Amino acid sequence: MFEKEGKWFKGNLHMHTTLSDGRLDPDAAREEYRKAGFDFIAITDHWHVSSDVPSKNGSMLEISGVEYDTGDMLNSKVFHILGIGMDHPAFDKVDHNIPPQKIIKAVREAGGIAILAHPAWSIMNPEDIAKCEGIAGAEIFNTVSNMQFKNGRRSDASQYFDIWADNGYLIRPFASDDSHWYGGEQTQNYIMVKAKELTREAIISAIMDGDFYASQGPEFIAIRRSGDTIAVECRGASKILFLSNCVWDAQRVQDCTNGFARYTFSSIDKYVRVELIAEDGKIAWSAPIAK
Repeated sequence: MFEKEGKWFKGNLHMHTTLSDGRLDPDAAREEYRKAGFDFIAITDHWHVSSDVPSKNGSMLEISGVEYDTGDMLNSKVFHILGIGMDHPAFDKVDHNIPPQKIIKAVREAGGIAILAHPAWSIMNPEDIAKCEGIAGAEIFNTVSNMQFKNGRRSDASQYFDIWADNGYLIRPFASDDSHWYGGEQTQNYIMVKAKELTREAIISAIMDGDFYASQGPEFIAIRRSGDTIAVECRGASKILFLSNCVWDAQRVQDCTNGFARYTFSSIDKYVRVELIAEDGKIAWSAPIAK
């Protein structure tokens, strides 16, 4: 993984402004991310598609984005789906009764990628991932879904990824802020994408190829596989976790003071995914790797 030629670019693909239910207007919201050194963002207001803003002379790239939501929490399950990099809106009007699979299909037909937002916050049934065929991935962490933002403790959706992988769904992880209040949740979570250049086409292509990881700070340098052994190189982590469907493994938690660790698939493992843990508790997440 991450062996292709290219540069690393830092981005957030979930944020809101006064065009829907965000506290800051678009200019003020994008300035928060520009000052924090982000290379690209997507403004994803509810049912309002933002426009592309190309990167010029090293400026921050903006990729078109929107958040579509469906379900009423009582009679139908809630699904929030991000449409990123679309050429045009997927729908002509707001309709909260559209099935999630129809939203994903419409996003893809509009030239974009679809990302399942905050599955833990939405309390979606894990088996409902079958209704999300064609997504580019899902949010493994969503900053605004945490307690200090009056959303309980539903930021971390990592167990969904283990349940999905155990059932054969290898879903790629995204980490997003879902900024609304700009009271500390902004610029905390992101993806690192290895792409040839800072353009919409290159970033979207790299995401579709899986050349990215999710993070709050720690960095993956490389993940290499030789037979049944996975070798991880990283920066900024004190521990490396190797998660799988096996409930216990002596290799599961490893010290990482030298920035390197290995894991060998057991006879029980169907997959393994990697988490980097920093001294301050910040995490980075890899996509699950099939045995």
